[in-house]
Amino acid sequence: MSHTWLRAVGLMLLLLGLTGCNQSVDEQIKNGLQTTDTAFAGEPEKHTDSIGDVELYLPSNFKVEDNSDAYNILITKGKESFVLFINDREDADSKLYYNLLKEDSSKKIIEENTYEKDGIFGFSAVSKTDNEDEYELIVSSGGVKMTTISPVKHIEDNLHEMTKIVHSVKIK
Repeated sequence: MSHTWLRAVGLMLLLLGLTGCNQSVDEQIKNGLQTTDTAFAGEPEKHTDSIGDVELYLPSNFKVEDNSDAYNILITKGKESFVLFINDREDADSKLYYNLLKEDSSKKIIEENTYEKDGIFGFSAVSKTDNEDEYELIVSSGGVKMTTISPVKHIEDNLHEMTKIVHSVKIK
């Protein structure tokens, strides 16, 4: 009888542990937006890549696709695709992309976060897509914006990596 009891307790602990590993959508979004604050507040990452006049940091698991140009850069991470838009006519404190997002009535914004410090304006936003298991992530700073469609389980990591990339962009 005691072995059965131990097995039952062990199984319950295992199930609780496994369910704790899967964060809810709300937790993924909350944690992801917190990481964008931290990344924007810190120093930009060192540049690892350059495309034309653009220098930027890319995490090791990210790859620039060949059909990219210096102002519309397609980046992949495994099966996920990211688009990095660069408008070199916008200053670091530009709110162009933020204002365009707010005016777009087709966007179902779930949560957003803005960052302003030392003449730099940045924001991150999560909006709902038509697929219940995916969300659109947007991170922008000045004239640089990055977007992706992310599965729930990657929201936090994608927002963090996207912010590090966007924050690192420098136009020569």
